[in-house]
Amino acid sequence: MEKKKIYIFLLSILLLYSCIQSSITSMAGNAAISEKGFNNSVSDTLLFAKIKSSLIKLNLQNLTKIIVVVSQGKVVLIGEIENHRKRLKIVKSIWNINGVIEVHNELLIGDDYTIYQKTKDMLLSSKIKTILLFNKGIHTNNYEIVVFNDVVYLVGISRNLEEQIVLENKIKKFSGVKKLISFVKQSKEIK
Repeated sequence: MEKKKIYIFLLSILLLYSCIQSSITSMAGNAAISEKGFNNSVSDTLLFAKIKSSLIKLNLQNLTKIIVVVSQGKVVLIGEIENHRKRLKIVKSIWNINGVIEVHNELLIGDDYTIYQKTKDMLLSSKIKTILLFNKGIHTNNYEIVVFNDVVYLVGISRNLEEQIVLENKIKKFSGVKKLISFVKQSKEIK
């Protein structure tokens, strides 16, 4: 019996290790072929970690209602916060982080974001991402799509204006989308 437990434990470790390796390989591959490039993807990931760490230090009540997206050093804050003071505190703390180029504050004041709405948003986000994944003209790994209160926030880098227009039009046509707020830049604008 003891031998069986050890065998299961070792097998679990092996499987977990192989999953981690494939995840890291997959992330590196996606970063290398995206419009951002590998170095910018790594920089954005490190900046994201610094921002999340900074938000944790603020001792906010409900961090789960705050979504942070980072692209090319530009930060988009999406979600809901209790009052204006806390929203200002968040924005100031992010501006103090080295590497932040812009902060787009899309935080709403209130406490109305229910589990029902969150579920609706997750479902809408999944539908959008699935449909876009099968569109050959859109490189989905160049974009971050966040849905909050039926509003779609699109962040990323398009290869060209045509791709951006097609992407935005597809999202606007989705049933359940109240509004699209796009923070998409074209790759030629960035280089």
